[in-house]
Amino acid sequence: MEYIRLLLQKNTATFLIVTTGLFILSSCKKDKNSNQIEISDVSAGGNVKLFMVDFLPGNQTVTAITLKNQASGSAGSVHVKLKIDTAVSAAGAKLLPNNGYTQPTLEYDVPANSSVAVPLTINRSNLPPDAVYGIGFKIETTSSGTVSTSAGSIIVKFDMRNKFDGFYRITGTMVDIAAPTITGYFPQDVAVTTSGPNSVTLIPKDLGIPGVLILSGTSLSYYGSFGPVLNFNSSTNQIISVVNSYGQPASNTRSAEIDATGLNVWDPATKNIYVKFVQKQPNTVTTAPNIRVYFNFTMTYQGPRF
Repeated sequence: MEYIRLLLQKNTATFLIVTTGLFILSSCKKDKNSNQIEISDVSAGGNVKLFMVDFLPGNQTVTAITLKNQASGSAGSVHVKLKIDTAVSAAGAKLLPNNGYTQPTLEYDVPANSSVAVPLTINRSNLPPDAVYGIGFKIETTSSGTVSTSAGSIIVKFDMRNKFDGFYRITGTMVDIAAPTITGYFPQDVAVTTSGPNSVTLIPKDLGIPGVLILSGTSLSYYGSFGPVLNFNSSTNQIISVVNSYGQPASNTRSAEIDATGLNVWDPATKNIYVKFVQKQPNTVTTAPNIRVYFNFTMTYQGPRF
């Protein structure tokens, strides 16, 4: 009787092992042949995809997303219908305006065990710099199969900022030879904002418009109609000129000019900017070269603006 009991226990255990194995094989086979449709970009990199936009005239076409049909070859193709999603602010983007892109095709036939690229053409000429734009894609319906619950939607972002853009903290020196009681205000936090493919404008955090904060005695102030714009050589990262955003010169005769004795460069390793420039004002300093103020800035990168 003891022998029979052991034999029954052994056979029962064998049966459980075989049954479990068959269940696992069945499950694997089912998963392998599952007809799931997904946006493969999500599986590869998450629910947000970023493109850095080239600052060139005309249009730029990119592969916005890629649709994938995970079914086996015998399952056939699946007709996928996409929907545009306008909720992009949570991803730190402004909605891509209608005139900023060509309406993409939103219906595709995706063969089994294959992928299909979804192109999007953006109109760079209608997209002002100094912004990150976004547009969402969502799988709305499929002719068969199931939509992936984790990879069924994505936000595609287009970054219009150049590499010099960001938040910086300025330290350094400033000398006003026409008004010695005016001194530099340091440290000074500024938003260095993209104003062109290779140019940025300095906007002090506590001012909100292009300019340079100063101390007039002990009072915080700024030079009216004077806001430095730095122009770079994008290949060498050298600053090739400094101009006044209010005009060169502005109505009050103020203009900016680079001082060639400075480093005048953006360091790609630290993202710090070193710039030396002057403010000219002929109606105050009448003797050529009409330099009123000398600036020598070290601009330490703090991080992206958004």
